[in-house]
Amino acid sequence: MTGLHAPTAVTDALTAAIYTAPTGASLPLQVTSTTDSAQVFVVLVTFLLSALLGLVIARKAFQGYRRNASKPMLFLAAGIVLLTAVPAVLSLFLSNFTGLPSYQVVLVTNGSELLGLLAIAYSLYGRF
Repeated sequence: MTGLHAPTAVTDALTAAIYTAPTGASLPLQVTSTTDSAQVFVVLVTFLLSALLGLVIARKAFQGYRRNASKPMLFLAAGIVLLTAVPAVLSLFLSNFTGLPSYQVVLVTNGSELLGLLAIAYSLYGRF
């Protein structure tokens, strides 16, 4: 073994174990193309709950900004919204109502998440 690289055989075996499943089987928590309404319901509920929880937390941060006129709290609120709610809405809207390829939808949502993380980091450290 040279440096930090694992032997190719080990890497290939781990990759095969992670990314392959027996024919007809799906990996845990993997959503496949199906008409199973329970699976779709669980995905939709967790999707909505994460966006809603992000908005609730951002609202508390925004209230802190208004109460104390604290600029970091404003950036924290904006960062949380950009990290949770905006990617959820963008993903839902762009994948269902536009003809964008999936990689572009992922690129846009990842961009929102990156901006959210930058805003949160700015709220904590005050500079870059």
